[in-house]
Amino acid sequence: MSDKTKKKVKQGFIAGSLTSSAGVFISKLIGMFYIIPFKQIVGQANLSYYSAAYTYYNVLLQICSAGLPFAIAAIVAKYANKNDYKTVVLVRKLSTAILMVSGFVISLLFILISTPLAHSVLGSQATDTDIIRMRNTFVILSLALFIIPVVYSYRGYYQGMKELKIYANTQITEQLARVLFLLGVGAIVVYIFHMDQILGIYAAVLGTSIGGIFALIQLMFFDRKHFPEIEQLAEKQQEEAVDKYEILKEFIIFSIPYLLVSILGNSQTLINTQFFIPAATKLGMGYDEAKLIYSIIETNCDKLTSIPQVLSIGFSAGIVPYMTVSLENHDFKALNINIEDCLDTVLYIGLPVCFAMAALAEPIYFIMYGGNELKYGVTCLQWSSLLGFCTTMTPICNSMMLTLRFRKQSIFYLACGFAIKCITFYPLMAIMGYTGAIVSSCLCSATIIIASLLKIRKEFSIKYRRIIKRMIRIMISCLAMNGVFALYNFFGPGWVAYGRIVCLLQLAVVGISGIVAYVLVSDMMKLPKAVFHISLKGMCNRLLRRGAR
Repeated sequence: MSDKTKKKVKQGFIAGSLTSSAGVFISKLIGMFYIIPFKQIVGQANLSYYSAAYTYYNVLLQICSAGLPFAIAAIVAKYANKNDYKTVVLVRKLSTAILMVSGFVISLLFILISTPLAHSVLGSQATDTDIIRMRNTFVILSLALFIIPVVYSYRGYYQGMKELKIYANTQITEQLARVLFLLGVGAIVVYIFHMDQILGIYAAVLGTSIGGIFALIQLMFFDRKHFPEIEQLAEKQQEEAVDKYEILKEFIIFSIPYLLVSILGNSQTLINTQFFIPAATKLGMGYDEAKLIYSIIETNCDKLTSIPQVLSIGFSAGIVPYMTVSLENHDFKALNINIEDCLDTVLYIGLPVCFAMAALAEPIYFIMYGGNELKYGVTCLQWSSLLGFCTTMTPICNSMMLTLRFRKQSIFYLACGFAIKCITFYPLMAIMGYTGAIVSSCLCSATIIIASLLKIRKEFSIKYRRIIKRMIRIMISCLAMNGVFALYNFFGPGWVAYGRIVCLLQLAVVGISGIVAYVLVSDMMKLPKAVFHISLKGMCNRLLRRGAR
């Protein structure tokens, strides 16, 4: 492969993945900042209902979608690459029908199990009022289990067609509509009508369905312009489509591993939701304190660590069509390039973000959530930052394993991680306290990441030596960034003494200085050139030229 072709493959994959990541980043950014006013509307304690509901919603959403979104993307990419547009159209119709039916069934199931599930999550010390509130939250959120799978059917199709811009844009639309609804309705019922704060939680979970409806409308408008072209190509095609039973068989082959991977991939949060409050109270913590810390870990810290995790969503989405085509064409050089570029880019961007979040946990948490539960929040965020990096890498490794058709191995590795989470959860909580729940999740993710990368290296002769060397240089650059933070911590006036506004200004100055230090040191070691195939100077010149236009 020529250098020019290599550069084109590299930039095409990275550009597509970063486009997807950019949309998800904006979506996550909205999600991160809405929690500030949302917490004021509903109260920190009520966030435990919100967190628990979304944990089970995410698991049930994976079950009702049956891993089909990624399966649709992979199968569509496969047949579009062969110019078999009749089969592409067939895949689209079958997947939409399947997702609509499964969404309806799982939505009903969620309603039926809502009461016993509420008892199980909150434990024996929960009051009848708490049980009713948790049950109601589950029931309202069940509506989204019918709407969102339909959205997934469109997204999976356009992901397979490498239309990653609409994939990203609908993420923004969905999140923006959801947040505007939950904040607007929540504020009205709590502040204007002076009703119970729990109604703000109900508005929030209903907002998921509202956001899905808006995203679906946007996808339908986009579809009206783009899908007829594919239908016209299908009509002109002389060859018949692949038999629908063969397509269903492919769905099963692709989707069941994705389904199991998705469920096992959510095992960390699922274990925390199901057992954190009962385990914490059994170990001597008060019920209210356990609910508070659970909400901090699963809502407050999760919103912050979701920022680096946008890379996993973007690259997991981007890697499927590119790697599928490379695998189908037996272009193993391009495949190796995609794997190496994916890991390099995620490390270069994700590692310093998580490092800075841990180093600046106190001002970040104070600015976002205030000082009421700061002693818990800072500790949880520091450990969650490590987990944030692990959970950024894990979905990417899973996506690569499934795309490369190591389905059995991927499921086995996830099962091993799940077993480690289960085995270490209670002992680590007994030894370390509430942070043990986070550490057990880190061990779970680390197991999956290491096992997956070793398997890929063995089968495709991927040389991680260059990636490891670059990661060491990234760590050195992170230490340079931390030097700036350490100087401020030593000579500065402190973070929380003068309020949140002053703290924000301090964080802006110190944070930007740290970023500059990271970028300059990494540029001295030629990391941007190695990772993005363009120097820092070239990036700046390109941005200036675009700005001049």
